[in-house]
Amino acid sequence: MEGYAITAQYYDPLAAATHADVDRQIAAALEGLDTALGPIVDIGAGTGLTTALIARTLAAAEILAIEPDPAMRSALMTRIWSDPDLRERVTILPFGALSAPLPEQIAGAVLSAALVHFAPADREMLWALFAERLAQTGRIVVEVQCPTADDMPDTQMASVQVGRINYQASASAQRIGPDRQRWHMSYRAGIGERELRCDQTTYECWVVSADTIVAEAARAGLTGRITNDLVVLTRA
Repeated sequence: MEGYAITAQYYDPLAAATHADVDRQIAAALEGLDTALGPIVDIGAGTGLTTALIARTLAAAEILAIEPDPAMRSALMTRIWSDPDLRERVTILPFGALSAPLPEQIAGAVLSAALVHFAPADREMLWALFAERLAQTGRIVVEVQCPTADDMPDTQMASVQVGRINYQASASAQRIGPDRQRWHMSYRAGIGERELRCDQTTYECWVVSADTIVAEAARAGLTGRITNDLVVLTRA
């Protein structure tokens, strides 16, 4: 994962403005999960928005928040430390998902805006890891973020006000392969007509459709159910 040294300072307000519907879907997919079976793994926890969502949805859950990027992890630690409940329940793991020290059994996992960072071979290992560690009645909740490798013109994604400053994010995408995109992100901060900052970053992602996720996971022994923007995986 690259570019988050720039993105991290803008992430929370802009993600909150664009991700609310998917967050509701994730919460619904997690409801009723038996957290006595093991921890919930938040893969690519970022600044902790999804981590906090998991904690609100599953009030007794232990959460393992995996985040390899140091800029995002700094914000994640601030969020966890500032909340006494999260401080007791969340462990921050500074690893990638495939190298993190996970327990032998997990109750579930969430990949929100994270699967695009996994190459096909890495996804194969990820599904195998889940098939090995997931409890019999556990669930893996996967957001389908970029299903096809399409070009996208520069598009405003969000605009939010924090104090006197308005923050805006725009994005464009270029197809660089049958399953690859290059995204160019622009972040602007201003007061009225005066622009205070304009920061830009570029990163590449792997696209993967819901049907592909289901097919890949099935080869590892998992069953997938597609619902809106998510795929929910369970043991076959």
